[in-house]
Amino acid sequence: MRYFDSNTGILISDSSRQLLSGKADDESLRNALSRCILSASGWRAVMAASGDEEDSTEETSEEMLLIAAAAAAAFFDYLGMERPRIVMGCDARPTGRLLSEAVRRAFIAKGAILTDIHISSAPEIMAFSHSFDGFFYISASHNPVGHNGYKFGVLGGVLPKEEMDGIIPSFRQSIEHKGAAAELRALVERAPEEEVDRVLKEHDRAKRKALSVYESFVMRTARVNEPFSLPFGVVIDFNGSARAASIDIPFLRRHDAALWAMNSEPRQIAHAIVPEGENLEYARKALEERHRKDPSFIIGYMPDNDGDRGNFVYIDRKGKARILSAQTVFALVAAIEIAHDAAEGKKRIAIAINGPTSLLIDDISARLGAKVFRSDIGEANVVTLSASLRSRGYTCRVCGEGSNGGNITYPAKVRDPLNSLMTFAKLWSVDGLYAFLMEKLGKRPEDTPSLSSLVDALPSYMTTSAFSSDAVMHIRSTDYNRLKAEYEKLLSSEIDRMMEGRFSSWEERQYEGSEESIGMGTEYRAPDSTGGLKIQFYDSDGKAEAYLWLSKSRTEPVIRTMVDIKGSDKSLHDTLLEWQHSLVERADEASRA
Repeated sequence: MRYFDSNTGILISDSSRQLLSGKADDESLRNALSRCILSASGWRAVMAASGDEEDSTEETSEEMLLIAAAAAAAFFDYLGMERPRIVMGCDARPTGRLLSEAVRRAFIAKGAILTDIHISSAPEIMAFSHSFDGFFYISASHNPVGHNGYKFGVLGGVLPKEEMDGIIPSFRQSIEHKGAAAELRALVERAPEEEVDRVLKEHDRAKRKALSVYESFVMRTARVNEPFSLPFGVVIDFNGSARAASIDIPFLRRHDAALWAMNSEPRQIAHAIVPEGENLEYARKALEERHRKDPSFIIGYMPDNDGDRGNFVYIDRKGKARILSAQTVFALVAAIEIAHDAAEGKKRIAIAINGPTSLLIDDISARLGAKVFRSDIGEANVVTLSASLRSRGYTCRVCGEGSNGGNITYPAKVRDPLNSLMTFAKLWSVDGLYAFLMEKLGKRPEDTPSLSSLVDALPSYMTTSAFSSDAVMHIRSTDYNRLKAEYEKLLSSEIDRMMEGRFSSWEERQYEGSEESIGMGTEYRAPDSTGGLKIQFYDSDGKAEAYLWLSKSRTEPVIRTMVDIKGSDKSLHDTLLEWQHSLVERADEASRA
């Protein structure tokens, strides 16, 4: 039996094809697991059968299918229920169909009451998941098309690091013990066919329900009521992402936005997935062209493949389309939402961000009377921190990772470009908000609200893009704790020279989970030392002026380094970044000696 999505025409399942070949054995399964990266941000690997991360095939190995089943079983066991209600879905990567087959059958074999909405955006499935005991999502987010992986959680958010750290050992054990291949194969094969068919037959109904729930959730998150109009035209480069099968087009049209969509079929992946730099050129050029024909088109966005992260392009004062950096997108949303709360008289306003988010947020928050709190990198960490702040009496509407782009606006627990778009619309829909914010930023407001004037009003900061080649370093050391120790030695011996004539003081800040601590050395780090490390510089008045950032990626085998400075002195930025690279390279060498 072949099942198709009635909306997109995409094949969901083909029961006439045998899923498992029987070729995988314990050793090949362990080897496949060794290529996986497991973290709170997601479990990921190259899953294209060829091993090529840019391969758009739907074929994957039996080993990866068995690992998918093991991941489903691990989440099922974590929930600790006899028959949990679980909703599952996937992004638009071609390998998602076969991986979904394995996950679907594993859940059914374990006894889950399963709903499958197949290709869906991450914000969509997470909004829908509030009606279930948990969600399981097959995605590798912004990674290249040949990658795939898993995110899972409860009540609309992925599990925090502490919970994931507890699941990973048992997941590994289910794959690494003797006889694991045969056991996982048996798990997949014992799913009752009638139950598999029931889940597949209910897909279309479940998908319609998910879209309806998600649309209502977006409106609730935006804090607006119907009727509501978006007063601008929007260009979307879907790039074949899961958002192409979500609410974006009907939602924007229903709220009166002029619309121009590109690459709007799921899996119509026309260029690299990460919504940064040159990948935004397609949306930028299209926006400029549409604006010439219809001046109402002033903004556009491109999501990544699972549709949670989206970065934007906009029309400047001269009618030229420009790319907004990830940090700027987050800063705009933060400024508007904090100003909205401040204008309404809210007290104890806070924002939760990750360590490498630009100091621009601190600057904006100070002008608006809000307090900044920071966590380690990882969406779950900032969500946990923001929830903690609200429990302590703070008004914390926005959290997120400015270094990666996109905002998380309460009650959402995941980034969403539609939430960003609705925030931008507040400049027009909330009386006096635009003028209030411009005045707080020390600028004269224009007669009518203008996104470009707000962009120009933001304080000037220069930050290394988290996805530029300058931010990625491949190292050989596997002892990250020792690498950090060697880094600190080198830093201590050279920092006075580097500060001379530039900064007055500095401090080291370290991050683990949702916690930030100030201090140098292992006593401020967890035993595995995988948290972020930041060197922050201050002027003579004690105001933060710059930072150096160092962290080990949890979803890719790289070290990320960044520099953030107040102002636009590219020479200073480049000098600090070159020094940071040198420190890391020498620390890597010393840690292997």
